[in-house]
Amino acid sequence: MIASTLLGTVHFWIGCTAMGAGFSALISRKGHWLHRKAGLVFLSSMILLTLSGLWLSLERGILFTVFLAAIAFHAVVTAWSTVRLETRLGRFVTRYGVVFSGVIVSGAVWGGLKAAKMPDGLLNGLPAEAFLILAGLTFLMMLLDAAFAFNWSSQTKNRIIRHLWRMGFAFFLATGIFFFGNNHVLPEAMRHELVLSIPVIAVVLWTLYYAIRIRFEKRPVT
Repeated sequence: MIASTLLGTVHFWIGCTAMGAGFSALISRKGHWLHRKAGLVFLSSMILLTLSGLWLSLERGILFTVFLAAIAFHAVVTAWSTVRLETRLGRFVTRYGVVFSGVIVSGAVWGGLKAAKMPDGLLNGLPAEAFLILAGLTFLMMLLDAAFAFNWSSQTKNRIIRHLWRMGFAFFLATGIFFFGNNHVLPEAMRHELVLSIPVIAVVLWTLYYAIRIRFEKRPVT
């Protein structure tokens, strides 16, 4: 119990670090030293956050957040590998990332079937459809993983967009869980849906803005 409480506290503060680093990376100029440093801190903290979240979810038997943690981990690691194809680890993750996403799809479908068989049709307080939505999202990621694995020579612009949206997606999941799942640590005045939604929506809008900007930018991306 003490170890679990300690891990929960560490998990929370890692989440705070990920939030700060993530927003710093988003608002800083791309390619600037601040963006690179903040991105490295975000990557490291997100890996630790998802692994500790996975452990806590397994310990507490919350299957839905097991899959959320796995999806966020997969998104952030494959985002990193996309721009690190010159490394052996980057190529390994790119080649076999589709296997991991396939495992998550299978697990989420199994969770949905398990929920459907429950007397009240709920697992972790959620219906089968919630698990199947996760399975559908991860299935799309799996298809994109497979396509990218067979086309490493993609244009630099496409690689950067893949890197961007996967980091953004992982950050979206993290902000959603942080602000809607742990808002008891926030001041009372901030615990309103509109206020809590602002950082989550900001992540989505910033990610879309930069993805569209890079996609239609005429100058070469290096």
